[in-house]
Amino acid sequence: MYGQPWCRDGIRVEDLSLQYAPKSGVDAWGREKQQPVLLSVSLSFHRGFDSAASQDALDESTMHYGILSKNLRSLKPVQSWETLDELAHRIHQAILDTPPGASLIQSCQIEIKLPKASLLGDCANYVYFVEGEEHIGRVLHLSRIFIPTLIGVNDNERTAKQKLFVSVWIDRIQADDSQSYPELERIITQAIEPTEFETLESLAIYVLKVLKMNYTPLQSHETSVRLRLEKPQAVPHASAPIIEIVRTSDELAAMIR
Repeated sequence: MYGQPWCRDGIRVEDLSLQYAPKSGVDAWGREKQQPVLLSVSLSFHRGFDSAASQDALDESTMHYGILSKNLRSLKPVQSWETLDELAHRIHQAILDTPPGASLIQSCQIEIKLPKASLLGDCANYVYFVEGEEHIGRVLHLSRIFIPTLIGVNDNERTAKQKLFVSVWIDRIQADDSQSYPELERIITQAIEPTEFETLESLAIYVLKVLKMNYTPLQSHETSVRLRLEKPQAVPHASAPIIEIVRTSDELAAMIR
């Protein structure tokens, strides 16, 4: 999923603001409150768009991204409140309703970004993947949670806390857990704040153990975790040293036995 091209031929509309504020998801405190939403969609096509390219004109080998954007922006709330997963499903239907529709699309990635849904991070993201017309996966992502932390092996690093940025991806999350990001952020923050590890590696393993034991969505046998830790003060001539760790559900279970 990560580091791979998202299409052979396709289009992407990025960070589209919606005309009507969705009544979906929860805010950073877990409340059903309207908040800003940015939408990105990536469409990968069954075939190349060579015929549109050769004619220098739009045809059924591609999709008019202006019309697609208008269709997505015109989505209105349809009930008093809905989950992010329900919103993603409606977005997917709007994509299929945009000509030439399902016959063109091999796969689709829908990203719902909530810039105000994290108390200490950049944003919360919910990503919904579809192959053809069949849903294949979901990812919940919290980006760059800022947590002052006592971390490091050098003498000066043992005297005061420094900046730490934490990003986490929960892969194959269940639909019912699409808005569990306030709980996820709370568990991570409360786990890291009192720690005094010397290495990022030890801290990363500790955080995964805490998540496995306390974050309900990780009880699923399908769910896996990707964790990134950034320490921007540590290397003067680099923006930050970074470590990443990925563990499957079976590997997470083995960590706490």
